[in-house]
Amino acid sequence: MHIGHARTYCFWDTFRRWMEYRGYHVIGVINYTDIDDRIIAGGEGGLGCVDLAERMIAGFRRDCRALCIKDYAAYTRATDFIEEQVSMVARLIEKGHAYVQDGEVFYSVSSFPRYGELSRRAVDELEVGASGRVEEDVARKRHPADFTLWKPSEPGKPAWSTGHEAWPSGRPGWHIECSAMSTALLGEHFDVHGGGIDNLFPHHENEVAQSEPLCGHPWVRYWLHPEHLDLRGVKMSKSLGNVVGVPDLLARHTADEVRWFYATHHYRTKLPFGWDLLEQAAAGYARIKRLVDVLAEKLVTASCTGAALPLGDYSSQREPEHRAARLRHTFTSGAFAELSEKFIEKFAAAMDDDLNAPEAMAAMFDYVNKLYAAGVESRTDAADLLPAYRCLTAHLAVFGVEVARPELYPELCVDYAVPPTTAAAAGRGGDGVVDKLLTMRTEARKAKDFAKGDMIRKLLIEAGVEVEDSPQGTRWSAK
Repeated sequence: MHIGHARTYCFWDTFRRWMEYRGYHVIGVINYTDIDDRIIAGGEGGLGCVDLAERMIAGFRRDCRALCIKDYAAYTRATDFIEEQVSMVARLIEKGHAYVQDGEVFYSVSSFPRYGELSRRAVDELEVGASGRVEEDVARKRHPADFTLWKPSEPGKPAWSTGHEAWPSGRPGWHIECSAMSTALLGEHFDVHGGGIDNLFPHHENEVAQSEPLCGHPWVRYWLHPEHLDLRGVKMSKSLGNVVGVPDLLARHTADEVRWFYATHHYRTKLPFGWDLLEQAAAGYARIKRLVDVLAEKLVTASCTGAALPLGDYSSQREPEHRAARLRHTFTSGAFAELSEKFIEKFAAAMDDDLNAPEAMAAMFDYVNKLYAAGVESRTDAADLLPAYRCLTAHLAVFGVEVARPELYPELCVDYAVPPTTAAAAGRGGDGVVDKLLTMRTEARKAKDFAKGDMIRKLLIEAGVEVEDSPQGTRWSAK
């Protein structure tokens, strides 16, 4: 993935997390196109197209995990659903929605009166050349917007048998793959489908046109399309050398800073990107992260456990002694209960309004400011601090910002994309080497060996570790 792809998949992760926060059980599927012209051409260098596709898939999965994107229920590959695709193409031909030309199967957009409704484009406006096709290709179609469902393969290239004389072998077109895979796993009617805004037309428009004539009713209930990044008017391309990959991004910023940045603009608006803009977003997030760290230090020092929280009062079929406290009711107890309750109300109202993440973030900044103003730093009672800590970390997790410590919020951490087994996991602090150096620095300062203490601090800063001395002790975070 590059940073543009990453915004799209981080949005989908936030959407999924919000649905789960709201109590829905989400079954998510990602479809992989593991055969197309580019993959075939790329595999001719000796690697092979199958191995090339698997290598790219592995890289995508690594990038997702690095960005704390939770695993999906299924990851499907187009080449594993050839039978379903052939069946769909044959049924579309039978119903008069597709036709065969020289062994290639085209979908007839004129056969589907509602073609163009999703993207709000009129079929009559799609003139010859509008699709970017060459004249020879257009001449073989009944309408310039007709698209390929199945295409014959060149000799020696990957091909699958169809059992149909007019189009005996070849490989599927891009659009039919996604319809077949989605329907096979989620059924003929499911809740949400989407991708980047570039998928709206023609891809998703074509998916609707080829799916709904077969199922006989609306195929998808909601379509969501996050916008692209805006590189300040410059297009991201390899030729310009401005393609930034996820490893490049994470070499300069932590995953939680990146996830916070991606949520700073509404998903249906372009997100301006620049390293200076990311720095500004990270600086704002740092104020929230500092309070999380302050609360964590106090709670760990107090050897706090969930015993400081009230028991849940909710309907359950379990015996009373086996009932475990749920999540949200624990946020609104203790000295800051009223502040937390008002924050949750504002946060939820924003996210329920078409996933208005910027408004939800504003509610979080307001919450943090009010906690500081209410004297949260001077409190020591775990019954007051733990609810606020859990409230903050749970709502940060909606944006994929995974910073809770497992000893303070095990129920949340176990559901993270990268569940931490210790506080050191995923760079969340508590790293043994850093802690040991800080201990040595503390001992040096106690012994009035300030030169040694300063040397250790400088060493840590050069290694990318920020060190902050506070009345409660020394805290650190990775840059």
